[in-house]
Amino acid sequence: MELVRGGRIATIDGLRGIAIILVVWFHVWQISWQGAVIPFHLPFVNVTEISFQPLAETGFLGVALFFFISGFVLMLPYAQAHLAGTAPPSLQHFFGRRFLKIVPSYVLVIVVLLALGAGTYTGFADGARDIVFHLLFIHNWFGVTNASIDGVLWSLGVEIQFYVIFPLLVLAFVRRPLTSTFVLFAIANAWRIWCTFSPNHYYYEQRLAQLPGYIDFFAAGMLGAFAYVAIALQRPELAARRWLFTALSLAGFVGLVLLANDCYAHRTDHEWPQQWVVQWRSAVALACLAAGLGSLFAARGFQLVLANRVLLFMAAISYNLYLWHQPIARGLLKVPFLPFATLEQHNDARLMLLYPLVVLPIALGVSALITYAFEQPVLRLGKRRPELLPTVMPIAPETLAEAP
Repeated sequence: MELVRGGRIATIDGLRGIAIILVVWFHVWQISWQGAVIPFHLPFVNVTEISFQPLAETGFLGVALFFFISGFVLMLPYAQAHLAGTAPPSLQHFFGRRFLKIVPSYVLVIVVLLALGAGTYTGFADGARDIVFHLLFIHNWFGVTNASIDGVLWSLGVEIQFYVIFPLLVLAFVRRPLTSTFVLFAIANAWRIWCTFSPNHYYYEQRLAQLPGYIDFFAAGMLGAFAYVAIALQRPELAARRWLFTALSLAGFVGLVLLANDCYAHRTDHEWPQQWVVQWRSAVALACLAAGLGSLFAARGFQLVLANRVLLFMAAISYNLYLWHQPIARGLLKVPFLPFATLEQHNDARLMLLYPLVVLPIALGVSALITYAFEQPVLRLGKRRPELLPTVMPIAPETLAEAP
């Protein structure tokens, strides 16, 4: 299996696959309450089960991992151009590519869900405001539109707002990557602390989910991309230490699991998980950095495990799966001939198990269909336009690739 193909880095796509699995798992668990405990027994070992429940109930951390990946892939061609002394991609290329990737599928899900009655408005003005705020990607600024139409769309507001300031951040990062990272981490933590001490906690969760509250994940991704290029170009002897980077990536994954377990252990605390993320969100960002950067130079066997076919498929359909899985999961509860309405009481173990077995194949099928029949043709159409062609080529097929 190639680890770099079509300008995509397989291990980063493996992380993307993990992120979407965590998010979908979390949302399906929220509805079904289906446990993630597997009976397990070994002779002479006092262990009777393996529990993945902490991962199921903290799957919202997968969104933060998506933000880390965004920072990485967006920064990569600019770091490459700066360190190799070549021309960086133009702003036209950057915004054109982002538009084609994000907006068509985003508008499609909004149109379909509104046509199916997702928005219930008291009048024309309310409906127009909701739609316009979503199309401007500022819906996450306001409580009334933050979770309307499709609850997961709040993160698209964060993502697009990051795109707006990204060209300015690049100017700082290529000159002072460590200082820029430190400043953005400081901004993120200052914002979260301000949210904590704000007297009105009614919008506490929403405020923590604004761009300043996640900017350290984007910063960690940008730093990871800069370090990746710097090591590949300037420190090939360091890049050759596969065992060192394998250990770094493993440490990052272990850190993520431990942090998820700690978050789960505090689930009964007041204002959970908001209080937890105020304290530990930057630690999660650093764990993402270790897992991601380490994977790029890790032993090939480790890379192949992370970039397995299942995770690569999940990565390929991740955007549309993210957009569609929750409307599908909640929509199936309203289908008259399906018995899932009783899941609201969570009193039927058989239905709790049956629900994800029905929801997941449908969500995967719909997302794959939209990805390959709609999203990919749009992206291929964009590549035919000369101004949207990549302007930075991979340094070496074995070590570096252009960001998708």
